[in-house]
Amino acid sequence: MSRDHVLESFVCPVAEEALSTFSVISQRAKEQLLDGIKGGGPSAFASMNTFTDSKALNSRKRIDDEIREGYRILSEVPSIARVVVVDEQDDKTTFYFSRTSSPALIDPPLKFASYRSPVGRLAELDVGDELELPRGGGESIIVEIIEHARFQPIFSDLQWDGRNAILEGVGYGPISVQSLRALLKTVPEIDESFLDELLREEDEDANVRKGIRRAVISSMDLRDQPVLDKYQGEIFRMPLGSRLLILGAPGTGKTTTLIRRLGQKLDLEFLDDAERRAIRGDIESGHNESWIMFTPTELLKLYVKEAFSREGIPAPDSRIQTWSEMRTELARNEFRILRTAASKSSLVMKDTAKTIDSGIETRLIDWFSDFDQWQRGTFWEELHEAAKRLSENPLPSVSSIGTRILEIVEKADDDNPAADLLALTNVAVEIGSLLESMKKDTDDKIRQSLNVHAFQDKSFLDEMAAYVASLEKLVDDDFDPDEEDEEEEVIQTRGSRSMAATAYMNAMRTLARAKARRRSLPKTGPTSRLLEWLGEKTLPEETIPEVGESLVVQAALRIFSNPVGRYIDRVPSRYRGFRRVRQAESRWYRTEGIARSEVHPLEVDVMLLTMLREADQLITGARDLMERDTAARRILRRMEQLYRTQILVDEATDFSPIQLACMATMARPGTRSFFACGDFNQRVTNWGTRTDDEMRWVLPDIATKTVTVAYRQSGQLHNFAKQLIVLSGGSEDDAVLPKYTENDGVPPVLAKGMNDIDRTASWLASRIVEIEKFVGELPSIAVLVNSEEEVSPIAKSLSATLEDQNISVQACPDGQVRGRESAVRVFNVQHIKGLEFEAVFFLGVDGLAQKQPDLFDKYLYVGATRAATYLGLTCEADLPPALSSLESLFETHW
Repeated sequence: MSRDHVLESFVCPVAEEALSTFSVISQRAKEQLLDGIKGGGPSAFASMNTFTDSKALNSRKRIDDEIREGYRILSEVPSIARVVVVDEQDDKTTFYFSRTSSPALIDPPLKFASYRSPVGRLAELDVGDELELPRGGGESIIVEIIEHARFQPIFSDLQWDGRNAILEGVGYGPISVQSLRALLKTVPEIDESFLDELLREEDEDANVRKGIRRAVISSMDLRDQPVLDKYQGEIFRMPLGSRLLILGAPGTGKTTTLIRRLGQKLDLEFLDDAERRAIRGDIESGHNESWIMFTPTELLKLYVKEAFSREGIPAPDSRIQTWSEMRTELARNEFRILRTAASKSSLVMKDTAKTIDSGIETRLIDWFSDFDQWQRGTFWEELHEAAKRLSENPLPSVSSIGTRILEIVEKADDDNPAADLLALTNVAVEIGSLLESMKKDTDDKIRQSLNVHAFQDKSFLDEMAAYVASLEKLVDDDFDPDEEDEEEEVIQTRGSRSMAATAYMNAMRTLARAKARRRSLPKTGPTSRLLEWLGEKTLPEETIPEVGESLVVQAALRIFSNPVGRYIDRVPSRYRGFRRVRQAESRWYRTEGIARSEVHPLEVDVMLLTMLREADQLITGARDLMERDTAARRILRRMEQLYRTQILVDEATDFSPIQLACMATMARPGTRSFFACGDFNQRVTNWGTRTDDEMRWVLPDIATKTVTVAYRQSGQLHNFAKQLIVLSGGSEDDAVLPKYTENDGVPPVLAKGMNDIDRTASWLASRIVEIEKFVGELPSIAVLVNSEEEVSPIAKSLSATLEDQNISVQACPDGQVRGRESAVRVFNVQHIKGLEFEAVFFLGVDGLAQKQPDLFDKYLYVGATRAATYLGLTCEADLPPALSSLESLFETHW
């Protein structure tokens, strides 16, 4: 079949129909938008009582907003694919597919459907594939795909066009068409001259190519892939409650698949009955807001948000976060692990904290498991000792409760404590009454002492307030977590009499307890300093033993007044005890130079995972704790508010197994939906997840699927990346280029001896000018350096060198600056995971090999695979020995 026949008989008719359909859909969507603005959505509820029916109004407003957003997207992107199928009776049907919603905007015989719908699967399959489609009355029909077209609708010069179209049918294609509009304009005219014919054929050859042509990357974005391939589509359509890790080489569309899946699962129209039942409570509270996606970097977070916008999904910062952001939020404001102005914790998280042992990053699971087992055992040992003391107390009211508690504790199951904690909670109400009576008695005695001293010295409270305010800190680094008592009141304001009274009450309790326990206080601690200032203005000597003994009993009772709170919220206290024990044993921690108040972020992860898992286990294992208005319910409600119906993780291998387990625990019971993607070969953190076994530790039932079609790179760069993996000792991925691709590309280039910044800038400038000549415009270009300190100097020197070419250069410190689309951007390599560029230059690879020997190969692989067509490397001296065997693959210029 000749090329002209294919164009005339198949491609041109499709182009005409598609452009006409774009126009109809867009115009009707705009009309619907205009009607909606005139009519208003919630006005239909004008007769409602806005106080009692606010939930209905909010629900209606949300639905109206979603409908309007759907029409807005349709007005700008009318359709992304066209598919013709034939059924068993040889009847043909033509489908057009929208990106998101699909109201009836086109007329028969054409059909319009959302890509998210089950019939949208047709857009993912190849010509010749079959699919079973539902039909009225519960029947189904098998159809075969006989034509397939994908395109990017563009409205320009007051008319529609379909750019970067790929068309295929039975007997022809695939064919790449840069512009459907230009294709129709190249139809020969009757009076065409020979010169016109030659020029027309040249334009046609440039516009229409056999095979699949990859578009040049002109802007720094995540690749927009409106229609997934058949393998990605299978993953995209998995049930809501699936737990999956998508693995694949760079450019295989892993992140795109995650984003498209979320869009579909947020659309209630396309959930089945079982999925709707699983989220029935979530629907009313806002299913479209009950999700969170984690990314490893701020820059990737920015571009993921833009990709969500293309899908019509609102994505505020609260729903796309880095783990460092979430960790800080949870540790400061939810679980109170870290010091705040309103908490008693003395722990301060520092990235530079010298606490954990070197090499612990590769043993995180063993470290966590050791702590988790230790802290559970310690918790029940503490309860057993406290119950035994209470059972032996001479007061019958105390001993009887102690005996009952002791029976529960001695039968407790460390690994499944839900039932035991529920039993202890049942006793807590009785304990609360006794505790309240005893506390009132001791408080009265302390307050009576304070009253005497204040009466004798009218300036006493003011002077004490001034002294307490002068103390540099209210929590001491030497403070023993085992001595914490939940009775202590937090001093929140300085310089007031009430603050002084609170400080006095706390100090007297601490003094009396220490005397009763025959323990001494830290000499330099704030309590000791306050007691020294008070001198004889303390409790009467004869009162201290009585108050101290009562406080010790109260402390033992208080352990059982909120056993769930102690089980979860005292994890940081138990962690500090664990760290002291293991440090003395030279396990997990440095043996010298640890500041007791400092914790490394990985330590905070360990505490968070423990608290999250314990809370989750109690919610799922003892629902009665949530049914009654108790202190336990208030503790667990915090966890309920953290649950999300869908958890998504991009570049999962950059997160540690502990971090991933924290994220997975936040998946709502009932769905437990957890979707992650990554590539073990691209892990660029020392603590990142390394193996399938580590992922199965995170979620034993997680499935793994691999996507293999790599859409980003040219043939030469694709093969170069494969060899990098083999050289680094990794297993060569099975990624392949798309069938019929025509992009072989050019070899990478190498410059050695680039130990001068201006010389490096001059070489870079020459290569960038070469690229602009080849492409015809300046595509998306990234320059990668090895540290933040190198970003600005390289950008400044390169900018001066390219000034005569009117090419701007943008420094992107900390990956925070996007820059103008036409600018060459300079990044620290650690910030560019997940992004892609037409050209990438990686500077100083030999220097990186020296500075980061453990991660050098990973960084190089990540940097090299950001490039679609052009890749350049420089060395300050020579290629690292590990890469010497690849030197023959490089050229000096293009």
